[in-house]
Amino acid sequence: MRPRLLSTLLAMLCSGCVTVYQPLVSLQRPVVVDPRVANFEGQRILVRCIPGDYLKPTDALQLCRNVRSLFTHQGAQVETEVPRPGSAGDEEGGPKADLIIDLRARLVHEESSALLSVASVMTFTLVPSISEFTFAQDVTIRDSSGFQLASDTLQGRFVRYNGVGIWAVNNALDLLVRSDEEDLTGDAAKKDFSRDFHKQLSQLAFNARMRSLVMSGFEEP
Repeated sequence: MRPRLLSTLLAMLCSGCVTVYQPLVSLQRPVVVDPRVANFEGQRILVRCIPGDYLKPTDALQLCRNVRSLFTHQGAQVETEVPRPGSAGDEEGGPKADLIIDLRARLVHEESSALLSVASVMTFTLVPSISEFTFAQDVTIRDSSGFQLASDTLQGRFVRYNGVGIWAVNNALDLLVRSDEEDLTGDAAKKDFSRDFHKQLSQLAFNARMRSLVMSGFEEP
């Protein structure tokens, strides 16, 4: 009986989840580049997703696919690479790209309340458990010679509330009151982060491209 009760509680905890996404300063900056137009027509871009302690190789592959789709829709010819852990990561001998984008992810902060977790189980998740984490996406953009054109760190914070009560209330609000852009349940947090990340990454890559063009104008014939 106890194992069945425990499995039921775990199922309730998993199904009653509301995740709130909070963009930090780097993801709140205004952008002028529209990711829906051809900002990189004819450009060759190499996207390298570097696995690490926080970014597993399978997740790095998924990240590269996501970013490839982003820049492909903007007119670029995109190739992706997931270097093996421990490799030097040298692009020598690889495809000659106008822009080389390196992406690394790391966990900045993680916290959860053990007291709230116990209270949540004892009240059948009427009292929600709360966990949060902040992660950073480090972006470095270089030209084909390896010269760094731009770099930035994009940080986002996610707060997860596990509880049937809070999920039911927010689900009802999403259906009856909130607009699609204001939804909190489902994969709303993932969509909101992807929107901000795509805008900032597109702006950063566009700035790098402009800097490369300006610098090439000063090169000797």
